[in-house]
Amino acid sequence: MKLIHSLIFLVSISWVHSTTKFVLLGSLGDLAKKYLWAALEENLWNTDLDVKIYGASRHSSSEGQILLNEILEKLPKRSLPLDGLEEKLSRAFRKLSDGDKIIADSKDMANVLFQKLNVAGENIQDGVSGLLKKLNQSPQEIKEDVSQLFEFVSGVGKKVLGSGQKALQNFLPEFKAVVDDFAKKSPKSSDELMKTIKVLLQHSQSRFSESKDAAVALLESLVKTGSSFQSRVSYLQLKTDTNYAEFCKDLTDEQMIFYLSIPPSAYISVTEMISRHCQKNSVKIRIAYEKPFGYGLESAETLFSSLHHFVGNENIFLIDHYLGKSITQQIPLIRKSNKEIESLLNKENVHSIYVRLLEEVDCEGRAGYYDKSGVFRDMLQNHATELLALITADVDGPDFTAAKLKLLQSLSKPNQHQVVAAQYHSYQEHVGSRSSTPTFAAVMFLSGLSRWENVPIIMMSGKSQKSDQKDVEVNFKSGGRLHVNFKPPEINYNGRSLLPEGFTSDKNPYITSLKNVIKGDKTLLPDMNTVLASWSVWDHVINLPKNLLLHPDHRNMAVSRHGKFLIAGYTENPMEQEHVKFFNKAFMVSDHEEHLYEHVAHDVVRVIKEKLEDSDKDVHIAVSGGGTILGVYKYLVAHSAKNSVPWEKVHIWQVDERCDIDHANARDLKKFLLEDVPNISESNVHFMPISETGCGDITKYQEKFTSVNPERKFNYVILGLGNDGHTASLFPTSKLISETENFKHVEVDTSVSPQRLTVNFDLINRSDWVSILVTGSGKRDIIRDIREGKKFPVSNVVNDQLTWFIDEILL
Repeated sequence: MKLIHSLIFLVSISWVHSTTKFVLLGSLGDLAKKYLWAALEENLWNTDLDVKIYGASRHSSSEGQILLNEILEKLPKRSLPLDGLEEKLSRAFRKLSDGDKIIADSKDMANVLFQKLNVAGENIQDGVSGLLKKLNQSPQEIKEDVSQLFEFVSGVGKKVLGSGQKALQNFLPEFKAVVDDFAKKSPKSSDELMKTIKVLLQHSQSRFSESKDAAVALLESLVKTGSSFQSRVSYLQLKTDTNYAEFCKDLTDEQMIFYLSIPPSAYISVTEMISRHCQKNSVKIRIAYEKPFGYGLESAETLFSSLHHFVGNENIFLIDHYLGKSITQQIPLIRKSNKEIESLLNKENVHSIYVRLLEEVDCEGRAGYYDKSGVFRDMLQNHATELLALITADVDGPDFTAAKLKLLQSLSKPNQHQVVAAQYHSYQEHVGSRSSTPTFAAVMFLSGLSRWENVPIIMMSGKSQKSDQKDVEVNFKSGGRLHVNFKPPEINYNGRSLLPEGFTSDKNPYITSLKNVIKGDKTLLPDMNTVLASWSVWDHVINLPKNLLLHPDHRNMAVSRHGKFLIAGYTENPMEQEHVKFFNKAFMVSDHEEHLYEHVAHDVVRVIKEKLEDSDKDVHIAVSGGGTILGVYKYLVAHSAKNSVPWEKVHIWQVDERCDIDHANARDLKKFLLEDVPNISESNVHFMPISETGCGDITKYQEKFTSVNPERKFNYVILGLGNDGHTASLFPTSKLISETENFKHVEVDTSVSPQRLTVNFDLINRSDWVSILVTGSGKRDIIRDIREGKKFPVSNVVNDQLTWFIDEILL
C-alpha cells in the first residue's frame, strides 16, 4: 500500500457553529508548499481562529515530529530567499512617486520583508533591529528600510479596503517628505525606528485612518501568526483503520473536511475508513479529491459509485486546480457580463477554437509516473476539457453545470485522421525503456449542438515543447480573436482587455479550491457527471490506433474546412533525401505514416505546377479508393489552404470504384476533398458510373475519358496495396465482365462490393508518375514477399517514374 501522510487542522470558524477539522492527506512536503504557507500568506488560518495542526504519516510519533519540524524549518527559507533584499528595498523607494506602480508592487515587496521579520519567530522590533545591523546602517539605507515598511502597511491596507488606491495616491507625496526628513536624523536604534514608524502611521491618520487601523491590526496578526506557527505543530499517525478509529472516536457535533492529495488508487479505501469511523453522531463530512478521477471511463464509474456509497454525492468535492485559477474563474463571468462577446460565440461567427496546454519542461525525473498516464490522461481529459466547457457551454441558463454536461455529451468521437500523437526524442531515455506513451497530442472535435455546428475544436497538450503556451483561443471568421492566456494572466478581445478593473491573479489556485470546499461551493469545481462525459470521449481517443510522430510542430497544425482532418506539422517541402531508397527496382520513400501522406500530397501538387508551367494543357490526376487515400486528401486540403493550387486546370479521375452506393469510393472523394477545396470544379471531377442497381456502362466512362483527355493518359496516379497484393481493383483472381481500351468491369472474390470498375495496367503504366502508398501493420507480410521476388498483381505496375511510399514500420 502506498504511504499516506496528512496534516490535520482543528479550526473554529464563524461560518460554522461547531468546530471544523481540516484533514489534509498527502506528502508532508507537498502539502506544506501547496497549502500551509500559502494559506498563511492569505490569512486563511488567522490567529483569531483556534488552530491546531498535526502531521500524520507512517512514521512513529517521535520520527514524525522530527520530520515535520524539519519541513517547517526549511520551507520558508527555501521559498523566500533573502538575497538581494537591499536592492529590492532601494528599488522600492525609487518607485515611491509612481503611485499606481507602488500600489501594485507593495504587496509582494511587503511579503518579502514580513517573511524576513518572522521566519525565525522574532517580534517586529527584533526583526527590524536585525535588519538594520545586516545592512550596515546609513541614512540612505534607513530611508529605504522605512519606505519598505510603509509599502508593507499600505499594501495590507489596500488589500483590506480594496478601494484605498486613491487615498494611497494622495497620501504618498506627504509620506515621502516625512521619510526624507526622517532619513536625515540617522537614528541608530530599532526602538527609535519603531517610534518613527508609529509617528508616520499617526501622521497618515487624517487621510488614511481606516486603512491604517486595518493595516496595523493585520500587521500585528501576521506577526503573531508567523512567530507562533511552529510552536503549534504536533504529530499524529493516520494510516490504518485503527488510526482512523482512534482519531474519530470522540467526535460528536462537528464538521470535518478531508482533503485528499494522495494516489487515486487509495481514494476508495481511505473514504471507506473515513465513513466507517468519522461519519457518526451528527458529524458532517466533506471530502475533497484531487484529479485524476479514474484511469478511464470504467474506473471512474467504479470510483464515483464507491464514493457515493460511502459518503453520498453531496459530500464529494472534486478538485482541478486549473479551475481554481483566478483567470479561469473570470471566463464565465466575462461571458455573462459582456453581451457583445457572448453574441459572437456561435457557428455564424467562429472559425475555430483552440485549447493549448503546452509545456517546455520534459518528463525527466518523473517519467515513471508519466508513462502510466501519457498526455491524454495527464492534461487533456481534465484541464483542457474543463476549459473548453467554460468557453463553449451556455452561460445564460439557470444551471451552468448542466450546460457543461450537455456540451461535453455533444462532442464527436474523433477518427484517427483527427488525432495527432507524438513523443519527444529523448523520452525513451527518460523512461528507461521502450515506450509508446504519447507526450504530445492534438485532437479535433466537432460539437453536435447547433450553436457550434461544423466549428473545429482543437485541444492540444505536450511536454518538451519549444516554449510554454497555455491558452484558449477563439478565432473569428472576421479575423479577430478572443484570447484567454494563463501566463501572464489575461483575457482580451482583439487586444482589448476584458478583465475587470483591479483584477489580480491568485498566487495559489489550490487555496481558492480549498476555500470553495470550506464554503461548500461546487459551482466552479468539476462535477462527477461531466467527468464521466469527458472520459467517454477520451477513452475513445486513447483507444484509437495511432503511430507516434517525432514531435510535429504545433504551430503548423492545419484544419480542414469542415473539421474532417487535423493535419500535423504541415511543411512546404517535406521530402528529404534520407527517406528516398529503392524497393522492387523502383524508388521508395519510407517514413512515418503521417509523413507519407504529406509526401504524396506534395508530390501531386509538384506535378500539377510543373505540368502547367510547361504547357497550357489540363492536368489529369487519378486516385484510388479505400481508407489510405484519406490521409493524402487532408494534405491536399492543407496545400490548398496555404498555397495557390490551380485546381481549375486539374481533372480528377477514379482508379477504381465499388458498384455499391453505400460503399462507393466516390463518397470519400466528395466528402474529404471536394467539399474542402471549393475551387475544384465539379465538371472536372469524373466519377465512374454506378447506381443503386450496381455498375453502370463502362464504355461511357471510356468515351468521356477519350473526349476530355485526348492524350489518354494520367499525369499522376495514386494507388494503394491490398494484403493479397492487389492494387486498384485488379485482384489475383477476378472474373472479367466487360472491358474497354482502358477500363474494366470485373467481379472479384471479396465480401464487400464484389462488382467493381477499374483501370487496366496499360493505362497505369502509360502515366507520367505513379505512386503506390502502403500503410498499416497488416501489410508487413506482403511487403516482405514482394521484396523476396514473389509475384502479385501489383508486380504488373511498371513505370519509370514509379515511387513506393511505404510506412517505415513495415520495413
